[in-house]
Amino acid sequence: MIKTDGLVTIILVSFYSDQQIKKILKQIPSKYNVIVTENSLNEKLKYEIETIYKNVKILIPSCNLGNGGGINLALKNVKTKYAFYIDIDIELKINSIEQLTIVAEQHHGWAVLAPNIINYKYNSDYFVKKNFQKQLSKMRFVEGCALFFNFKEIEQLGFYDSKIFLYYEEDDLFFKYLKNDLDIILCENIFISHKGNSSTDDVYKFEIELNRNWHYMWSKFYYYKKNFSYSKGIKETLAQFIKSIFKLIFFYLINKKKFLVYKNRALGLLNSYLNKPSWRRPNIK
Repeated sequence: MIKTDGLVTIILVSFYSDQQIKKILKQIPSKYNVIVTENSLNEKLKYEIETIYKNVKILIPSCNLGNGGGINLALKNVKTKYAFYIDIDIELKINSIEQLTIVAEQHHGWAVLAPNIINYKYNSDYFVKKNFQKQLSKMRFVEGCALFFNFKEIEQLGFYDSKIFLYYEEDDLFFKYLKNDLDIILCENIFISHKGNSSTDDVYKFEIELNRNWHYMWSKFYYYKKNFSYSKGIKETLAQFIKSIFKLIFFYLINKKKFLVYKNRALGLLNSYLNKPSWRRPNIK
């Protein structure tokens, strides 16, 4: 029988997510250590959570690091063999952490394991080799909402690109690991549920939407520029830039919210085209 105790640390990233963070912590068995990067810098939440949960450590960074940056900070504080990052709007299934740990102990040469997501179907082109060895598939890409990291294999290669604040951070990470002959594996018979785009409390919903649109376009161009070429980045994004310009003009007088969405999409791409950093942050006070 494979022993799994003490092998994995759970990682979470929180941003104005007080209710969600409390909900997900109730799902995690107390035998697991949990590290949370609190990107909204809420010292009160840190005190409250650490008082209730003795297995949880809240990290308060100097500024909002974004999702990948928040995971990086937590990973640097992990002392176990494996780390399991999960979005805080995930619903874990019974024994899913233990099942992933067993798979991790039985196989070698992998960088990341990912559980399957209920009601989500992967495109066929995401698969490198489907269903090898008991429902384990080699992948080009898996959803980044739940990732089980193998420290022994990836420590020398590093983690997320700190220049990416949001979006395409997993694409970039997987591209790096695959280039170095490390597998990304989908565990097809281990399941979780993912609500999606609901990690932040609802009161901040529209500002978060604007921020997502800005960074989605910034990061898309940056990913292609970094890993392929500047011209490849232009090819992959120019149609979206032109569409965003037409849409923001169209909605200028008739729909302020849609105007702001397309304005942020266009500005995100423009900043990326000009090689400016991903500077935008949610305007939440």
